[in-house]
Amino acid sequence: MKNWDELMVQRKSKSYDDTGNYPNKFTSEYLFLINQTESGIPRITEPSRVRLAELSVQWEVLSATADEIIETDIPAYNKQLWEAGIGAVRMKLKQ
Repeated sequence: MKNWDELMVQRKSKSYDDTGNYPNKFTSEYLFLINQTESGIPRITEPSRVRLAELSVQWEVLSATADEIIETDIPAYNKQLWEAGIGAVRMKLKQ
């Protein structure tokens, strides 16, 4: 779970000039693309389409990993929590 989170979000960056030391992760890259195409008259340029295609490929891998975490890791973690008398992590599953 921690590895997946680190691929999704850069949590070490604390200010705008930290991006030189800590590169943006998937979420920032995707939001940047969205912000570049937003305007009064949105323009979707060819480089934006290419970048979206690149990010979509990355998302397929990240999404598959997230599904595996939800289907395998969370239930195993919940089992450990119940055995320790703590309780469990509740999640709304995809339909």
